Amino acid sequence: MILKIISRSWYKLIITAITITTVGFAQIAKQLEVVLEVNPEILAAEKAYQAALEKVKTSGILPDPMIESSFSINSIETRNGPIENQIMLGQKFPLWGKLRKERSIEKINAEISRLNLENTSVKIAFLLRKYFADYIKQTHSLNILEQYKQELETFQVVAQSHYANGIGLTQHPIIKLQIEESLVETKINALESALEKTINDLQVLFNRQFSTSTLNYNSKLNVVSFPNDYWINLAKISSPKYLKAQAQVALASDKYKLSKLKNYPDLIAGMTYTIVGPTDLGGAVSSGADALGVKVGINVPIWFIKNKARVRSASYTKKQHEELLLDTWNKVESDILSIIKELKEVKETYILYDESIVYETEQMLSSAYAAYETGKISFLDILDSVRLGVKVKLEFEGIKAKQTTLSAKLYQSVGIIKPIQEN
Repeated sequence: MILKIISRSWYKLIITAITITTVGFAQIAKQLEVVLEVNPEILAAEKAYQAALEKVKTSGILPDPMIESSFSINSIETRNGPIENQIMLGQKFPLWGKLRKERSIEKINAEISRLNLENTSVKIAFLLRKYFADYIKQTHSLNILEQYKQELETFQVVAQSHYANGIGLTQHPIIKLQIEESLVETKINALESALEKTINDLQVLFNRQFSTSTLNYNSKLNVVSFPNDYWINLAKISSPKYLKAQAQVALASDKYKLSKLKNYPDLIAGMTYTIVGPTDLGGAVSSGADALGVKVGINVPIWFIKNKARVRSASYTKKQHEELLLDTWNKVESDILSIIKELKEVKETYILYDESIVYETEQMLSSAYAAYETGKISFLDILDSVRLGVKVKLEFEGIKAKQTTLSAKLYQSVGIIKPIQEN
C-alpha cells in the first residue's frame, strides 16, 4: 500500500514536470518595462546621453569676444592730444569650416552616448532573461529535490519495516537511503544558495524593487527560427556594439579632417576706441578728438612640427578605429553563428527530452513499481529507478533554462531588446 501511494505521488510529480509550461522570457514585456525604468546603470547612461546632447548646443559657435582696455602710465602725446585710454573689442572667426566640423564631432559623440545607452539596455534585458531563467530552474529543481527527499523518507520507513519483519536480511538498504538523503540535502543547500544569489542579482537589476510576484510563469519561450543571414543582416543595423564602432570611425575621420584644418589661419577682427585728452598745442587749449578704428589680423600656425604631429596622430587614430570596426564585426558575427549553432543543438536536446526521454522515464518507473510489487526486482532496484527519474527531470530543467538563456544571448548579440515574432 505504501509503495502504491509512492507510485501515485511520483507519477503526479512527473506529469506536473512535463506539463509545466516552459518558462522563457520572450513575453516579459511588463518586467522589462519596469527594469528599463528603474535600473541605475540605465539611468546613468541616460544622463550621459542627455549631457552629450547639451554639449552639442555648445559646439560650432564662435568663441567669446575679447574686450581689452589699456591705460597709459606716461601719456602719449599726439597732435590731437594725449592718449589717455584705449578700449579694444576683438573676435576670432575660425575659417575653412572648422566650426561646422566641431559641431559634427559633438553630434557623433552624442550618437555614441546614445548607442552606449542602447547597449546598456540590451545588456540589462539579457541579464533579466538570464536571471529569470535561473530563478525558474532553481525553484523547479528545489521542488523536485524536496519531493524526492520526501520519497526517500517514505522509502526508509518501508526498508525499516522490511528489516524489522525479517523481509530484509541486512541494513544495507537503510544505510544507502540515509546516504542518498544526505546527498540530496547537500544539493538542496547548494540550490538554495544559488537561488538566493539569483534573487540578489535581480534586486540589483530592479534597484531593490524586485518581487517574485512579478514573475510570469505562463510565458512561453518561442525561439524564432530564422536563417543565419537574417540574424547577421539584422545585427548590421541594430547591434549597438557594431554601430558604435562605425560611429567611432566617423568620429576619428572628422577629427582627422579638423586636425588638418587647424593648419590654416583664422581671422581676427575687431574695433578700437581711443580716448584722447585735451591739448594746448598752438597756445590754445582744445578738447581731444577721440578716435574709432578697425583692426584685422590672422593667427599664424607656423609650428610645423607640432602641426604635422597632430595630423599624423589623428590619422593613426582613424586607422585604429577602422581596424577595430572590422574586429568588432568579426566578433559579433562569430558570436551570432556560435549561439545559433548551440541553440540548435539545445533545441534538439529539448525536443528529445520533451518527446522521448521524459516519457520513457515515466514508463520505466511504472514498470519498476510493477516489477517490485511482483517481486521481480529488489528494493534497491526501485531506488535506482527513482534516482534516475530525478536526474532526468533536473537535466530537463537545466536544458529549458539553457535554451532561454541562449535565446536571450542571441538577442543581445544581435542588439535587440524586444522579441521577434514569426509571421
